[in-house]
Order: sequence, then C-alpha cells, then structure tokens
Amino acid sequence: MATKKNIIVGAASIFVGPSGKSAAPTVADGVTTPYRTLVAADANWRDVGYTQDGFEVSNDPSYTDVEVDQLMDSAKTFQDGMSVTLSTSFAEATLENLLVAWGQAASTLTSTTNQKVWEIDGGSLGAPPLERGLIAVGPGPEKAGSNAYTERTYHAYRVLSVDSSSHTVARADAVVIPVTFRALPDDNGKYAVVRDRSNVA
Repeated sequence: MATKKNIIVGAASIFVGPSGKSAAPTVADGVTTPYRTLVAADANWRDVGYTQDGFEVSNDPSYTDVEVDQLMDSAKTFQDGMSVTLSTSFAEATLENLLVAWGQAASTLTSTTNQKVWEIDGGSLGAPPLERGLIAVGPGPEKAGSNAYTERTYHAYRVLSVDSSSHTVARADAVVIPVTFRALPDDNGKYAVVRDRSNVA
C-alpha cells in the first residue's frame, strides 16, 4: 500500500575522510545519537559545508548482447561492468574543498596565522590517484506511527575525484565548485553501504 511516509525530501550533509570500510564511525543498533553528530565529532572526517544542486548517486551498468543467427534480437544479455558515481557542488569555496574537487592531498595545503597556501601538485608518472571516503547523511523515510524521521546514510568506501572541475569568479554569482566522485569497490566487490537508521528512541 502506498504511504506518504516513504516520500523523502531534504538535503544531505557531506563529509570526506579516509578511505576504507572500517574508517567510518560505527554505532550499535538502538543507540539514538544522530549519525551526523557522530561523524562530525570524528576528527578524521570533515564536513564540506553548504552544497548546491543536491547530492546525486548514480549507478551505470554496462551489458553485452549475445547474438545468434536464428534470432533477430539478442539471445542473451549479461552484465560486463558497472560504475558508481556520486556528485554535488560545494557552495563553500574553501581551499580545503577545492583541493578535494581536484583530487589533491591535504598535505598540499599549508596554513599560517594570516594565510593559507595551496600548491597544486602535478604528481609523478605512475603515482596512484588519491582515494578518499565519503559519507552523506540525509533524511530518510518517516518512522511508522510518529512524526519522527529516520536518517539515510551513504558511506562510499573508496572514491576518486575523476571529472574536470572548474569554477567561475564572477561579479554577481557565488563561487561554486562542482565535484564528481567515482566509487571503486573494495576487495570483496562492495562499493558502499546505505542505511536507514532511526535516531529517535
């Protein structure tokens, strides 16, 4: 039966941090502290702040057709690949956010009392790209029989900033940094975990 409680509206908070399934803060079932609070309190994770255009998760499978002489259409189709991407636009044009969008290490940014300096690193031939973890915490479905809502959390274990990223400094427009992350599977073939979690007792 259809229910309005499953309609989800609202923005997500996005955090970047270390890669790996075990890198995210964990919480036992029944603990009602909002996950957003737990991630924000973990020094390994950083809230990117305001975003624009939402947070988009995309699954792009690819298939191969097996054709035979006796049929006009394919006799069989099988999946031969897939990719998972996550994208948003950072509305806070900090150097910390800019270096994430460009796939740079935090060590390329130095700070003193009066200034921050980001030296763009071209890397070296054959060097592996920088992997991060990504957590997004947004609204989930409404709890049955209440006006309280669950949280829907996304934890992508390994992400790379893969698309070109540009921003404009203009007279009447805010500087917004678009970013697209390509998710990669772990050694067990898992990309991410998505969890609907009650944070109200």
